Amino acid sequence: MEISIYIDLLNGLEFDKLEQKLMEMPFNVMEDIINRLAYDSVKEESNLLVYTFLYYLLCKHETSKLHFLISKLMGVTLNHIRNAESIGLYHGLQASRLDPDNIDILEYLLYYKQIPEKPLSDKIAISFAKQIIDKRPQSVAAKMRIGLY
Repeated sequence: MEISIYIDLLNGLEFDKLEQKLMEMPFNVMEDIINRLAYDSVKEESNLLVYTFLYYLLCKHETSKLHFLISKLMGVTLNHIRNAESIGLYHGLQASRLDPDNIDILEYLLYYKQIPEKPLSDKIAISFAKQIIDKRPQSVAAKMRIGLY
């Protein structure tokens, strides 16, 4: 897949055309392209404009799936940028708010308690862990958070 067309649309602020191209594909393919646009591992360069594009999408289509994508982008792909993990946590919490029964999101949010900055409070992490165990008793991440593993 040729990424240059997406880079040109992003950098040219042609968000409507970029949206059209990305919305035609499966979400996981779109997510891969977004990550490649955000971080070029060969050049070791980040492009924070991707966040602006995703915010543009979010204003048009606020969904849990989109907030979760942004959370992973900022919390993992771009976590080397100052405060990106806090932005990731915010969007993860919004994803959970929009889809409160999604255990995958809650398990992912526990990551924010493990990183050195620890932007997720103990109280919230324990609450998430209990919710996870109620619905997914085998969750190692949740058991570890509340000391059962």
